[in-house]
Amino acid sequence: MNKAVTQDDTFSKPQVLEPLSVGALNDLLRQQLDAILPVGLDQTLQLNKKATLQTIPKNIHSAVYNVVDEILNSASLNRESLQLKLNTLFDYQKVIFEQADIPPALRTRQYISSCGLVMSPADCITTQKDVLRVHAYIRAIDRAIKDLRGRFEGKLHIVYPACGPFAPLLLPLISYYQQQDIYDESELCVSLIDMQQGATISLEYLIQELDITQYINGIYCQDATGFTSESPIHMVVLEAMQHGFSREGHFSIARYFAKAMEEGGVLIPEEVSIRAVLAIGQAEFNEQWKASGKILEEQHMLQEYIDKRIELGEILRLNLARLRSLTEIKLDADTALIECNTLDIPQIEKNADQQILLICTRINTYGEEYIGEYDSGITHPLPDMNICINFEPIETRSGDLLIKSGDQLKFYYRLNGLPGFFPTWGGPHE
Repeated sequence: MNKAVTQDDTFSKPQVLEPLSVGALNDLLRQQLDAILPVGLDQTLQLNKKATLQTIPKNIHSAVYNVVDEILNSASLNRESLQLKLNTLFDYQKVIFEQADIPPALRTRQYISSCGLVMSPADCITTQKDVLRVHAYIRAIDRAIKDLRGRFEGKLHIVYPACGPFAPLLLPLISYYQQQDIYDESELCVSLIDMQQGATISLEYLIQELDITQYINGIYCQDATGFTSESPIHMVVLEAMQHGFSREGHFSIARYFAKAMEEGGVLIPEEVSIRAVLAIGQAEFNEQWKASGKILEEQHMLQEYIDKRIELGEILRLNLARLRSLTEIKLDADTALIECNTLDIPQIEKNADQQILLICTRINTYGEEYIGEYDSGITHPLPDMNICINFEPIETRSGDLLIKSGDQLKFYYRLNGLPGFFPTWGGPHE
């Protein structure tokens, strides 16, 4: 396995995400205290760290097996059962993360890159516990590998950009393959990419504990959109988004690898559909789930509340073909947009002034595997509170857009800063 490749420039003078908060101030004070700890106490901490690492339960392998076996071989999803198994796996991984030699500043470092928000390693680790996200990705990747084996000869190269400290949507599957002797290192190799040095340090420890170093082509600490590979890329596994397909760099990374992959390769997720709907916020986010009495999932949405929505249409459908054909609009040297669809605001019979615009996401990971609305934090509907439909606010705010029935909304996707969709007035209905 190659050691983590770092680019010093990537870590110089990061852009501050937000003003110094109490939490950030506390972290700063902790770092200052660490620097003046008595030598004896510091040595004790280091010895405890080494002792804990040496006693990480070896049954992390059985935890991985239990998770992946249930995902791949159960006739239907038992959320409660899988959640327990994912929690167990997460507990083992967290021990590795906490006890790895990651400087405190690198654990919590968060900033905005040219592609979007780069979350801190400490904030990324809980992805492993997101049941429906992990379920949909692992099933998708397994199915896609089977398909690719019939399409390409030789070793398949899988690239996982923005993979975080656990690479949670892929490494459990690789470990399972190794345990079950399904695919060996002559059939699969993996390249892991993350901009956070704290994440790549964690990955090195985790991969050693999982005993899958033979599958790892390299761990690269760099901007994914600058990654180059001497070997062909057959699959890209990517999840770098927040709800409303916003904030993180999924779009830019996906567009880069869509052109870098082999023809006939697979991008996971296979397709992302983003729609705009109008809804009454109180009914959508509060009343519906009180009436349902169930955990938030697409299958638990109540039809009577779905019927209260007003569907405006699809803003963007993103897949390999679309990624390869999109035209970028350059406003200046630092600002770029992607033109999306134009949608009509219809006449609204009831509660016209209470409607809010929701950006809704549904993800087709591969084949028949989906992550629906509310199934994961990345697919919760995102309200755009700057869109004022059929009313004028008492006090206008920066970014407010006044829209009425009979108007059109023209959507764009902002690539720079914090990526995301934003609508503009598109004129009256044609």
